[in-house]
Amino acid sequence: MINEEKVILMTRASLYEEKKGKEKLKISRYFRHDYISLQILCGWFFMTVSFALCVVLWGACHMEYLLDNLHKMDLENFGRTIILYYVSAAAVYLCVLYGVCSWRYHAAKKSVGSYTQTLRKLSEIYAQERRHVAPDAVTEEKRHDELT
Repeated sequence: MINEEKVILMTRASLYEEKKGKEKLKISRYFRHDYISLQILCGWFFMTVSFALCVVLWGACHMEYLLDNLHKMDLENFGRTIILYYVSAAAVYLCVLYGVCSWRYHAAKKSVGSYTQTLRKLSEIYAQERRHVAPDAVTEEKRHDELT
């Protein structure tokens, strides 16, 4: 006879693994510090590349002004301004990224915790079924072993 509770738990676990759980299971394999550090390092790299591309794009859009006034410009002050913008943008972005990654990690741990509870319940059901089967009863596993 089919155990409905077991089928429901197995379906719930399978749906979790296939849909939203795939990413959350990956996240939960890391320690909190390692996950957040990796995400911040990747975020910093891509933020730096994006900032450099934005500076190049700004320079291309204002090329005529830059070429006309290059000899009049205070290049040291101009470089400091760009570095100040970079540091400000990086600080804000990395602080926001830290908050987002921390929230994602805690949400993933909580979600995986409920998934683990589902697996525990399923394991208990299997253990109960094994205890209730008579020792001399022929199960499918025993019949399969005899045939092979």
